[in-house]
Amino acid sequence: MNSVRKKYFLFQLIIFISFLSCAVSFSHADALERVRKRGAVRCAADWATAFSDLSKEGRPAGFEADFCRAVAAAVLGKADAVEIERIDSANKYQALARGEVDVVFGMATWTYSRDLAMGVRFVAPIFFDGQGFIVWSDSPITRLDQAKGAKVCVQKATTTAANLYDISRTRGLNFQVIESSPGNIRDRFIRRECDLLSADRAELAVQRITQMIEPQRWRILDEIVSREPMGPYIAQGDERWFDIVRWVILVTQIADAREVDAISLAKIDGQVDSELRRLAGKETGFGQPLGLKDDWAYQVLAQVGSYGQIFERNLGTRSPLGLDRGLNRSWKNGGLFMPPQLR
Repeated sequence: MNSVRKKYFLFQLIIFISFLSCAVSFSHADALERVRKRGAVRCAADWATAFSDLSKEGRPAGFEADFCRAVAAAVLGKADAVEIERIDSANKYQALARGEVDVVFGMATWTYSRDLAMGVRFVAPIFFDGQGFIVWSDSPITRLDQAKGAKVCVQKATTTAANLYDISRTRGLNFQVIESSPGNIRDRFIRRECDLLSADRAELAVQRITQMIEPQRWRILDEIVSREPMGPYIAQGDERWFDIVRWVILVTQIADAREVDAISLAKIDGQVDSELRRLAGKETGFGQPLGLKDDWAYQVLAQVGSYGQIFERNLGTRSPLGLDRGLNRSWKNGGLFMPPQLR
């Protein structure tokens, strides 16, 4: 091959690779247009009680389902325009990277490897939790240092399992770790083939109320052994979709911190500050940077609610799960949520 033909070949190869890269990027890069064309936001979830489930009427319900609905309210003006796909932890990130779903929930923890090496991107925390342990109420174990050599069941291929091996090694606990699918490890714990079951504490609370006729027969230990900031992931390479999902989450937190809801926002006048006007959908041009209508934030709050409302009806002390908000409060009340200003 002479030098001219070689240069021409290399030029064609570069053009082909560039075209291919653009085609791949384009196939996943505009989720907003894909959602509008489909007429629904497609979210992956684990179908866990109180987090993603079906209501008595057969509609998607639960804490994570509500955040999927919030995205639909902002983008499509209809909170119920959602499709919740049940995809397990081992496959949901691949499905997201392939463009089969628009957002992944499933109580997904923000980690280094997921954020950088799986073709996906963490958006923003919606729930702060920590890894814990549950035992039978008649177990002598009340602290982890009493569990040396114990058999511990955990879901395979999760950050929870990785944490467990680290804890066992660094604390000299010599756990006998039993990894399996969620249903299998739960059944093994019920058959008392494991001394402890380890998962995020919220998940343990769900297991206790759904698997036991007498929930008091299972006891969750006080000890928390990990940091678990949880929230949705989207595919890499779509900045507009990232911004939309992130700011949908943030407006629920801003409304919670400012103690406003759709009813109070509907009554505001032009004398209030710009942040409240934007929450109320009364500022011209507010939606333009995201490609949305100006009242997108108000639709989120009117159709789904503020963060506090979403938490309380699905997870809070008056719900079957009965969780205290704890770290999931606004910073004003000792929690970790301090959203940026809507300016």
